[in-house]
Amino acid sequence: MGKLLKLIQNEWMKLWHKKGTWAMVALLIVVIIGPGIMMKYYESKTAEDLSWQENEQQTITNYKESLTNEELTVEDKKYFEEQIALAEYRLANDVPNQTEGSLESFMSFTSSMLTLVTLFTVITAASIVSNEFSTGTIKMLLTRPMTRAKILTSKLVTTFLFGLFLFVVNVIVSAIVGFVLFGVATGTELEMVNGQIVEKAVWGDLAYHYLLSAGDFVMSTLFAFLIGSVFRSSSLAIGLTMFLSFTGTMIVMFLSKYEIVKYVWLTHSNLTQYETGGLMIEGITMPFSLTILAIYAVIFLVISYLSFMKRDVTA
Repeated sequence: MGKLLKLIQNEWMKLWHKKGTWAMVALLIVVIIGPGIMMKYYESKTAEDLSWQENEQQTITNYKESLTNEELTVEDKKYFEEQIALAEYRLANDVPNQTEGSLESFMSFTSSMLTLVTLFTVITAASIVSNEFSTGTIKMLLTRPMTRAKILTSKLVTTFLFGLFLFVVNVIVSAIVGFVLFGVATGTELEMVNGQIVEKAVWGDLAYHYLLSAGDFVMSTLFAFLIGSVFRSSSLAIGLTMFLSFTGTMIVMFLSKYEIVKYVWLTHSNLTQYETGGLMIEGITMPFSLTILAIYAVIFLVISYLSFMKRDVTA
């Protein structure tokens, strides 16, 4: 165990000796601060002098006008009716809505930056093994009295540690920027649950979203690690992983008429579909998705380890 920790420490130091690593962290911080400043600027430009009661009354009027449209879908009609009920509840019970420009709303916005965290982790996963072969340093690495399994494990653990680090940076920087620019929200966020109006657990929902986002993060990282280990090409690993990430929905839709689509990992990697309720295909459940993802994760790891352990690097 001690030798493995030393290997991980060595990989971590090698990772931070690369300028690209610092560039990824800096870029992540910039894409959080930049939009925050823009949102604050436009918020001050578009601020209205209407009271929250007048805003809610305007909301009721607008949605009632929308309900007169005979071409509305059932889902749209239900949404408008719920929003009217929420607005009327606020007026009747003197419950102001949560301010739009707030720490909570900004962190909800920056939760979309997890896609960037996944991208940067994929880049690391794709290159952490393949670069050793392209530069020839793999021969020196394998001369150490360490098993190949431990060497590969140290690279995999380092990759996920880097991804976790980026996630923490995302959360901390978002919290600081949101608090400085907007402050803590006032008012109460409401939602309709089973026909009942209840207070929305904003922080709980945000934490749940972060948790579900781990599905795509883990699977994309493992897939990039697999391609980088087997084909020794970081560009192929990054390109193929990003291609599947952006076209995954289309691939699933194309295969939706076939039963096999339920057993394709792309169907299940986006676990946030259970948060929104918009399932990619009917009949799947959270336990089923987690099982499929676990099976594919094991397959990716087995292929990665077998390929690395049996490869001849003397040529």
